[in-house]
Amino acid sequence: MSKLIILRGPSGSGKSTLARYLSEQYSDMTAGDVMPVLEADMYFEGYHGYKFDASQLGTAHRWCQLGVERSMFHGEAVIVSNTSMTHWEMKPYLQLAEQYSYTVEVWRTPGPWDADILFERNVHGVPLAILQKQVRKYQPTDTEQEWDDLSIFKS
Repeated sequence: MSKLIILRGPSGSGKSTLARYLSEQYSDMTAGDVMPVLEADMYFEGYHGYKFDASQLGTAHRWCQLGVERSMFHGEAVIVSNTSMTHWEMKPYLQLAEQYSYTVEVWRTPGPWDADILFERNVHGVPLAILQKQVRKYQPTDTEQEWDDLSIFKS
């Protein structure tokens, strides 16, 4: 059975760093097969760098969901790394996991989440008010785990 890893946390909390780490670890364990990482933010990356457009956010998330489904169709383990602060934001990925009989791991980035610190760290210029809203709307799940190996965040 293949695996879906869902990474949760506000912008600037280390999701992309954790995703790269897990992808590399999985690659080492599977004789070189790279575990794909998909993020809605990837939709906004182009030849000229990152250019966020809020009006395209729904399209970006659908693009991410289709990418995850494509990986699952091919039987690949996959990591999805979006904020996923509410249950409904994770729901499409959990439904895909059920449809394709995938096991699911849900990890959240280390807390506590301080919006002021996240504002300084996030690489996409997410405004402080948005970060505060992300932190406020977080809904924990019974099965998620907090990533506790902080050494991967030091470079």
